[in-house]
Amino acid sequence: MSALEVDVAIVGGGFGGSLLAMALRRAGLRIALIDRGRHPRFAIGESSTPIANLVLQDLCREYDLPNVAPLAKYGLWQATHPQLVSGIKRGFTYFHQEAGQPFVADAQHSTELLVTASSSDQHSDTHWLRQDVDEFLFREASVAGAACFEDCEVAEIDTNGHDITLRLVNASLPSEEESRLIQTRFVVDGSGEGQFLAKRLRIQDLTHELRTNSRTVFAHFANVTRWKRCLETRGIDTTDHPFDCDHAALHHVFEGGWMWQLRFNDETVSAGFVQDLNRGERPDLSAAAEWESWLRRFPAIGEQFANAKIVRPKGGLRSTGRLQRKLARAVGSWWAMLPNTAGFIDALHSTGIAHTLCGIERLGRMLIRSLGRDNLEPQLREYERCVLAEVEMIDLLVSGCFAAMGDFQRFATATMLYFAAATSYERARLASVGEFRPAFLLADDNRWVAVVRRMCDRLRETGNVKQFEREMVEAIRPFNVVGLCDPASRNMFRHSAMPEY
Repeated sequence: MSALEVDVAIVGGGFGGSLLAMALRRAGLRIALIDRGRHPRFAIGESSTPIANLVLQDLCREYDLPNVAPLAKYGLWQATHPQLVSGIKRGFTYFHQEAGQPFVADAQHSTELLVTASSSDQHSDTHWLRQDVDEFLFREASVAGAACFEDCEVAEIDTNGHDITLRLVNASLPSEEESRLIQTRFVVDGSGEGQFLAKRLRIQDLTHELRTNSRTVFAHFANVTRWKRCLETRGIDTTDHPFDCDHAALHHVFEGGWMWQLRFNDETVSAGFVQDLNRGERPDLSAAAEWESWLRRFPAIGEQFANAKIVRPKGGLRSTGRLQRKLARAVGSWWAMLPNTAGFIDALHSTGIAHTLCGIERLGRMLIRSLGRDNLEPQLREYERCVLAEVEMIDLLVSGCFAAMGDFQRFATATMLYFAAATSYERARLASVGEFRPAFLLADDNRWVAVVRRMCDRLRETGNVKQFEREMVEAIRPFNVVGLCDPASRNMFRHSAMPEY
């Protein structure tokens, strides 16, 4: 049986694998893109950020991807690809919920936090309906010249020869005799939680080292009442809000967990409750029963979903075990993993898309410049060190917030660590000339890592909230480029948006 010869085989046809395939193909490499599923298919991990948009724009400029570039800004997306469902995301919004109690607010916004990420609707971040975006990018990879395979599973990997040989079988009917061979010089694992290579290479699982320990139950819904309308119905004034609180990654925060709501422009909403397993065991309930129990526990959210109906996925609500994963290795002599495959923490800070894009940028350049050369392996080891450091940084930032969720003002102060890292990274990237190399969220900055470690340890201690706030102000001062922690803002941060570019 003759084999298809390529330079790089990418396993996993989500947005990350497809974008990497396009970049490598535009640089002249021969690419195979292999997916065990078939598009369109349901996926979450939907919320972009200013960092994600900056990196995506730079990737599109570097590799001449004009059809993909409009996805970096909401206005351009709507003008160019209105058929791809998205949502407007002006920033991050947080609201404190008490079990069994209606939502209450005050003039100091002590139960609210809004942090602006985008200066206008036109330049806004976006929520991606992943089934639309993933399919679009997979098809774009095919148009770019990648050999794309759907409904295919890698049954065998032969690494005995000079090149690596993959034997593909039909994922739906793996017992069928018909198969296909792909001969490649390098393999990239973009399979995410599928962890294709980790299972075959028996890579050590280090998930137990992570501080964050959470799970979720989720779906997409229609007929979800907008939270702004709920506030106004209660007579709560929203004129202080720097943007529409539903045009955001909207978080309901409570002791023991949080809820996300991402509204798309087809008026469906991605929503999920996230439980902190460090504070309790997974309930022995069906996904539907658990969802209803959450809505009963928080009556204001229950009102939002009083008329809601599930529209995606086809099987209804999904529930998970522990979300976190971390592997001991992310590279080998003939393979590498995208960040989301090597590790994942939690969606609290919307880090998934941006982290994946940063990995594509870094790994793509290495393969284009050094595939087949002796200097590739040390570069891969540096890539691994960086990816695993980024996973650890996200874990610190998220777990610190989880530790503070029982006290909203302490939680709001804890989020400032993430926003300081994100805004510092954004502005450093905008000011850079040439290739930008710092790690995602400053994970390679020893000063910043020390700050985050110290303040996350403080979050696990009881003590005076005001004293903690003062300590946070001093700790992040060298990285506070947008006026975070300013008490005059009363939790309404208007000036934290990334400059238009």
